[in-house]
Amino acid sequence: MSLSGSSKRYFLVTASAVILAFTGCSGEKKAQEAAPAPQEQSQAMPEGHQPMDKTQEDISKVQHANIKTQKTVSLSDEVKAKWKEVKLELVDNASGAKETVTIKVGGDVKLKEGVKLKVDALVPDYAIAENTIESRSNEARNPAVLLELVEGDKTIAKGWVFRDFPEFNSYNDGKFTVKLLVPAPAQAKK
Repeated sequence: MSLSGSSKRYFLVTASAVILAFTGCSGEKKAQEAAPAPQEQSQAMPEGHQPMDKTQEDISKVQHANIKTQKTVSLSDEVKAKWKEVKLELVDNASGAKETVTIKVGGDVKLKEGVKLKVDALVPDYAIAENTIESRSNEARNPAVLLELVEGDKTIAKGWVFRDFPEFNSYNDGKFTVKLLVPAPAQAKK
């Protein structure tokens, strides 16, 4: 049996409609269940950024949580010249003591005997491109700092701390909490 051209089209349209009807019914309910309520959307997105639903935000957090040292930090000479130090708030969780410190990129600060916090990198406008971490611009639009907590000569914690999105921080240590206050651009010489 051979179908004419119009019969084939009619058959394909009908078959497509039947498939859509079967798959569409269950998919509509899932889409409604997955849609976040307006209050669930993130309130801390940068200006102009599309709001993320809760599922997208959770996926993004998981992706960022593993960002420690697996990606190479690649910064232009211009960025390195402008962003040479960072201001951090350090909290000793045991005593509750708070301290604000300014540390040069590549430098460190002593937290207590035998324990120091090193600043490995400062990225003013953090972005991931392929297998590298780079800065989209030379402005502090999404600043992040790569920190390493060292006790003796052993690394205890290493990871990123974000100024505007602390929920993405991969630096995690129970003894010392670190908050990025401001990256400090280099001052022009007079």
